[in-house]
Amino acid sequence: MSKKFKGKTCTYCAVPGISTTGDHVFAREFFPRDKRADLPQVPACERCNNEKSKLEHYLATVLPFGGKHADAGQVLNQMVEPRLARNAKLQRELSAGQETVWEGVGGLLAPAMRLPFETEKLEALCAMIAKGLTFHHFGVVIPADCNVITGALTAHGEEVFGRFLAMKGNRLIASVGDGAFEYEGVQSVQDEHLTIWRFKVYGGVRLSGDPKAPHEDARHIWVTTSKSRVFIDLRALEPA
Repeated sequence: MSKKFKGKTCTYCAVPGISTTGDHVFAREFFPRDKRADLPQVPACERCNNEKSKLEHYLATVLPFGGKHADAGQVLNQMVEPRLARNAKLQRELSAGQETVWEGVGGLLAPAMRLPFETEKLEALCAMIAKGLTFHHFGVVIPADCNVITGALTAHGEEVFGRFLAMKGNRLIASVGDGAFEYEGVQSVQDEHLTIWRFKVYGGVRLSGDPKAPHEDARHIWVTTSKSRVFIDLRALEPA
């Protein structure tokens, strides 16, 4: 590992001089082996790296089942079965919670598989990814006392929150892994710690089951970082 990642400020917990490794902002596990080149890396401490790795192992195993992107199918066919073989508990949970639902497709009803999914783990990972991308693209570490708020928004929240992405600032639209992860972000020109991010994974994995909106689903994860608590809370954008 390059020395440039050692003894730096951890990108995730913002503690100076504590980094021990270079962490891939987007874990290699999410991509086929031939599409893992040039993934962005940032300094990370051992604790944060381990915490992020646990989230990544779960998500890289479960998300491909709901992916629409071709890479999701490749990961599912080639890598998910061995991962489940090493994690009997997760395999049992997915098997026990699997159900068939009927969905409208082109005016017709078609069967689809639904799996239990811990959305909060995807939100937690995207919060860490947002910090990693803020450092990678803008050279800024999000301080530990910043508010980092995440959410999987349904149509109502998407419509309202999407307007904030149009604010004046440093803007980018990018993807990694041939589009397996797509993201859009903006950093305020007035406050370098104020950022807004929108993530789409594997072409827009469908997230549903919100008791507040049982008939709606979400395709994106949003993240905001801000020193101000009054800036925006994603949860306030959803119907009561």
